[in-house]
Amino acid sequence: MTLTDLQSLPIEVVRGPRTDPYEDKVATVYADDPEEWRKVIGDELHFQWGVYNHPDSPRPVSLDEAGRRHLDRQLELAGFTGRTPTPRRVLDLGCGWGADLRALARRFPDARRLDGVNISRRQLEHCARALADDRRVHLYQANARDVALLPDPGDPYDLTVVRGAITHFPMDVLREAVAGLSARVRGGGLLVISDNLYNVDLDTYTSAIPDRVDRLACRHRKTPADVTGALEAGGFAVEDIRVLPSNTDVARSLLETRSNLETHFPEGVTGALEELRVMAVNLSIAVLKNEISAYSIIARRR
Repeated sequence: MTLTDLQSLPIEVVRGPRTDPYEDKVATVYADDPEEWRKVIGDELHFQWGVYNHPDSPRPVSLDEAGRRHLDRQLELAGFTGRTPTPRRVLDLGCGWGADLRALARRFPDARRLDGVNISRRQLEHCARALADDRRVHLYQANARDVALLPDPGDPYDLTVVRGAITHFPMDVLREAVAGLSARVRGGGLLVISDNLYNVDLDTYTSAIPDRVDRLACRHRKTPADVTGALEAGGFAVEDIRVLPSNTDVARSLLETRSNLETHFPEGVTGALEELRVMAVNLSIAVLKNEISAYSIIARRR
């Protein structure tokens, strides 16, 4: 890709007066070619586990389908059924490679605008290509703490999703992001969160494989109380919190990820994919011991 191509991508940089020293670490995690990640986590590049067990579909499902099911289930919990009015403006905070943003664009064809925010330029460039035909989509390279600075503050968000991003946030960034969302989400607007949270005392938790490096920029561990406390303090009422997907489903996603790594990279991997390989082992053990779970949180702006 040439410099001209990069400049033509519909990505706007939004930057507040303060910098987050941790954001470079997060961006580095996703600096590799998305085609390499696709071999490991699925063609659609879902990154927040999947729902496999479904009473209406006992057949085997792929990582992609399981990922779509997870998002659909959360939207159902948030009340988005066939009778629910379409959200007018949607925000995907920490939009990754755009899997959720694409799914939201399909699910809400009458939404006027969908905004994707991410700190990783490499991921945003992938989003820009994948969503180039949808003029409702706007992409912003920004730190989550600067969400209040996004354009058009007079047009509040009806629905915001934050899936797999909070795991990267230092606690001060989480609090500032929630404060920013509080300023930008309309009264009664919904916030849909999915992330990996710890069920044990963080001061005593140790990984099965020692954490000699900050794997995948996830060293800022949090409990459910850490996240719900930040939401309540920021003006959101938590309406639903539950383990979703189940620990068993998360373990299955991790097993498939490890299998894909071994299949597509028989000589081994380096960098972020090696960190993912080790983390898959650690998380598999932790979820089966119920030390960590994937949590779904639905909150409403007061």
